Amino acid sequence: MQYDMFNFLLFFIIYGFLGFLGETIFRSIVEKKLFISRGFLTNGFCPLYGICGILIVEIFTMSELIISSSLWALIWATIVSIALVTLLEYITGRVLDRVFHYKLWDYSKYPLNLHSYICLEFSLLWGILAIILANFIHPVMEVLVYAITYEIRTFISVLVLSVLFVNASYNLRQRYNLDIIKL
Repeated sequence: MQYDMFNFLLFFIIYGFLGFLGETIFRSIVEKKLFISRGFLTNGFCPLYGICGILIVEIFTMSELIISSSLWALIWATIVSIALVTLLEYITGRVLDRVFHYKLWDYSKYPLNLHSYICLEFSLLWGILAIILANFIHPVMEVLVYAITYEIRTFISVLVLSVLFVNASYNLRQRYNLDIIKL
């Protein structure tokens, strides 16, 4: 299915929130205590998960359209998803660390890591998550999103993105004491 800008934005918001929620649950279980993902820009939302969610859905959709064999389309889409998401995770981790001196994750204790920003274990986990997202989660989200009228979807997209933008601006100002513009 083709999406317009507001539907992409709504899926970005949904997957950014679900990624935040999933990471919070995962880390709470692993660390055996309540963990709230601190994020870099916003509270309760992770833009990287939103971008990766959209990329994964589009990769799986294009693979199904281009490759006639369902099995090969699944394999190809999974491999490409792993590669792109891992690349994005590496670039994001490197930029956050080098530019902002902020390290959100550290895979240095995991084998086969690259500069502690990515590792084989979590890259493979992305592949599993990509299959689950494209084949189970996104079809449900698509039905739920399209059950809402277009006008309301547009309003929700603009409203939530506005709140995220204000929250990100506030958090950046707080983190770097940027009091040039008062809100």
